[in-house]
Amino acid sequence: MADVSLGLATAPVLYAAQQSKQLRPVIKRRFKEEGDAELAYELVMQTDGVVKAQQLALFHAQSAVDALMELPPSDAQRALIRLTEVVLTRAS
Repeated sequence: MADVSLGLATAPVLYAAQQSKQLRPVIKRRFKEEGDAELAYELVMQTDGVVKAQQLALFHAQSAVDALMELPPSDAQRALIRLTEVVLTRAS
């Protein structure tokens, strides 16, 4: 949710907004009012926005790995595959 402090609505927030109409005006004003970031966090956690965002990330990571598997084996290929794992397991 660090992006919220920059006024950015990322996938978890956008998915949550599909379920929480209360979140939409907060997004529109780019989280600028006092308490907006905290409210957005609470509303996101009340939905499946985080789970959907994780599923989206997994889909794209798997697509990347599938494409990389078409390349000849190499250190670069293995490093890029490892990078998809790192991205999926990072804490924030």
